Amino acid sequence: MSVRKEYSYPSKTGLANIYAVSWAPDDASQVKAVFQIMHGMAEHLERYEDFANYMTGRGFAVYINDHIGHGKSVKSDDDLGYFGEKDGWQAFIADARALTEIAKEEYPGKPLIVFGHSMGSFVCREYAKRFGRDDAIKGFIFCGTSGPNPATGAGIAICKTISKLKGSRHRSKLIDKIAFGSYNKKYDSVRTPFDWLTRDEAIVDKYIADKYCGFLFTAAGYIDMFNVLATVSSAEWATSLIKSKPYLIISGAMDPVGAYGAGVRTVCNALKGAGCGDVTMKIYDDCRHEILNETNRADIYADVADWAESKIQ
Repeated sequence: MSVRKEYSYPSKTGLANIYAVSWAPDDASQVKAVFQIMHGMAEHLERYEDFANYMTGRGFAVYINDHIGHGKSVKSDDDLGYFGEKDGWQAFIADARALTEIAKEEYPGKPLIVFGHSMGSFVCREYAKRFGRDDAIKGFIFCGTSGPNPATGAGIAICKTISKLKGSRHRSKLIDKIAFGSYNKKYDSVRTPFDWLTRDEAIVDKYIADKYCGFLFTAAGYIDMFNVLATVSSAEWATSLIKSKPYLIISGAMDPVGAYGAGVRTVCNALKGAGCGDVTMKIYDDCRHEILNETNRADIYADVADWAESKIQ
């Protein structure tokens, strides 16, 4: 059994309080490390409960927060997908760091592993750049990440134009179509607009039915998302990392976010080219974007836990 605990603390945006949760083994003496998660775009922390319960069974205390503008980290649902007028994405990193500090207070001296999925992997990558010197952090995991996107600059320009014409909080179906419209193109027998997430149809249906999943970002929110991707896609990002830290990159071979493996390999090569000595990449055959929700997720859970355990010894 896992013990669940909830937290609330102010977001660096000033827009709302951040909602966070931890799951830990019911016997605190069994906690050998902290595992912090940064979730993806247009989803929320509750979707990680099954994985968190697995990790607590392996001796990890798991911490995760809803990013500002997601889940319960809003004053109202009108704020979903909105992170402020300018550079709200910076708060993703700062708010996650605040949760790290909470975890370190609750489990002093315990090692940490930091994990980010999808947009959360972009946040995690920037977090690794800024806080990689933290001796307590023993490794970083980038899940479902992306290589550089040559259309990012154009995307930012379009979003800024729409923001000026219709307001920063406008939710544009055009932007969404440009960003995600092609994501189902390589699959046979497409059933929903979100088949690219996972082969598990029940999880896709639950995602579609969840008002805190799949919502449209605001124009300002899209600018933030594109900006954080551009930041971690720069040549300077990899060279700024702590070279002695271990990095695990995991993705599905049929994940359009990672360009079906090509973008993931680009990230891996950037790390190795920058001199990072402990870099592991694993691309899972047939898996789509949410590998923690894939039909073979039990194997992926075990792989993640095995790697994490190997780095906290």
